[in-house]
Amino acid sequence: MRKAIILDADACTGCRVCELICSMAKHGEYNPKKSYIRVIANIDFGVYLPVLLTNCDFCGECTEWCPVEAISLHDAGKAAIMQRKSKIGQFPIPFVRG
Repeated sequence: MRKAIILDADACTGCRVCELICSMAKHGEYNPKKSYIRVIANIDFGVYLPVLLTNCDFCGECTEWCPVEAISLHDAGKAAIMQRKSKIGQFPIPFVRG
């Protein structure tokens, strides 16, 4: 089954829990520099953008721990439907691996 992670920047609060969880799941230590997801912040505008790195294997650990559900794991078909219904310039953007 092809999986997709949906990242919703509008919901992201910049807590960076996803970075810590990912690094623990993949490397056994809480080290955001070893995470396969990064939260890019623009403090002036209060905008946080979660971004997946190419080595993400879509394990879904980050989706389980996100306190505001800004990251979610879906099958690729559902992600395509969600993307089609969104407006131009609006998130979510699916990242698909399969």
